[in-house]
Amino acid sequence: MISRTSRKQIGILACRYFETLLGDFRSIFLLLAQAPLIGWFCTLVWGSIERDDPKLHFILCLSAVWFGCINSCREIVKERAILERERFFGLSLFAYVSSKVWVLSGIGLAQVILLQMAVEWELNLKGPMFLQLAALFAVTLCGIGLGLLVSALAGTQERAVFAVPLLIIPQILFSEFAIPKKYFGDVVTVVEKFMPVRWGFQVFLEGAASEPRWHYAALDLLVLILYAVVLTLAATVALIPRREV
Repeated sequence: MISRTSRKQIGILACRYFETLLGDFRSIFLLLAQAPLIGWFCTLVWGSIERDDPKLHFILCLSAVWFGCINSCREIVKERAILERERFFGLSLFAYVSSKVWVLSGIGLAQVILLQMAVEWELNLKGPMFLQLAALFAVTLCGIGLGLLVSALAGTQERAVFAVPLLIIPQILFSEFAIPKKYFGDVVTVVEKFMPVRWGFQVFLEGAASEPRWHYAALDLLVLILYAVVLTLAATVALIPRREV
């Protein structure tokens, strides 16, 4: 259970973080604008065949994890000095990281909705929209967790940003998008299961199937949520000074 003090800190920190973001309206606009722009690019590609296919589903999930990673990868490292100072006054690391997740989740949700709307404007995606949005949002949460973990470990903002491609490219390489699953080696088979895009992609496939297996889709979503929780906790642990571990 989260203590009353931690809940209070989460609320205060989340409000402060949100107000800080509102003060940088241009950055917020650019973050939100990239979602419909990517969606428009997707319609340009798949609009010529006037239908969607699994490759489009994969690209949407890949975009979602990108949103989460790029939004969060600098959010801890840029405040390292402030964080260290406030810890002397009883700041909870869990509350600090959780406040980041709450605000970034709101931005991520807005992004996936804009992405989905931009694609649906031209293409009718197969499957229930609510299920697809849930998958994209869950993948975004994993991306936020990955970005915060990188931000907690990185020494500078530049290193954190440079690490993002190393998080995104394996999502493509260790997937059916790169090679058919029947050609997967043992290592690729194992590594693929740690890729958030894989689980979101599976949700899309189940929803688009002629006979959807809803329990499998629900299980895939649960895996993504658990993955996001584990990554968030890992980011919190990474902030603990070694002398305290």
